[in-house]
Amino acid sequence: MVDVFKEKDLKKISEKPKALERKKFKAVEVDSEEAQLKKLSVEDLDDVIVVMRKAMFEIGRNEVKEIKEILGMDMSYGAYVEGFLVGVGLAWPVHFDEAYKAFTDEEANAIFLSEVALLLSYEGKGIREKLIKIREKEGVSRGFEYAVAIVGENPKEDDIVEVIKQRGTREERAFLSLNYKFAKSGNGLLAFKPL
Repeated sequence: MVDVFKEKDLKKISEKPKALERKKFKAVEVDSEEAQLKKLSVEDLDDVIVVMRKAMFEIGRNEVKEIKEILGMDMSYGAYVEGFLVGVGLAWPVHFDEAYKAFTDEEANAIFLSEVALLLSYEGKGIREKLIKIREKEGVSRGFEYAVAIVGENPKEDDIVEVIKQRGTREERAFLSLNYKFAKSGNGLLAFKPL
């Protein structure tokens, strides 16, 4: 005997179960003009930690202590959209020796820009670049000569700019678009710019 399925039974078989349906990514319609920048303080610590963890930074107890100390230096900025923190740019003073492409223990002459922690749905909106620029302005206001960052590992190739153009990270490309120079260093790939 041959089973004959009714049309509605065939439809049920061909449909994916709800649990297996792929969730649709909702694009966030925002541009850098809508993101408000604000200087961060120690009072923002909890929100900063949440954004950094969501942006895939590994944050343990020691890192929380370091971030609290950095926020106390009053040089870090956050990007807010509709009142919510969506991006974090930490910064602190360092001494940068341009001739040796190294950091020293001398009096600070540069602002160090940490990697921007940005929620994924806000990538590609110009917010990363805004957070770099506002921290550059902070460095200028403090009389620093440079803005510097470690943006990744040293590439094997010598033409760093070409490597960044071909396969650079979002962070590396952002610094490149803002006219930073690059050099290999003992700490990793260095991005620096006179202020």
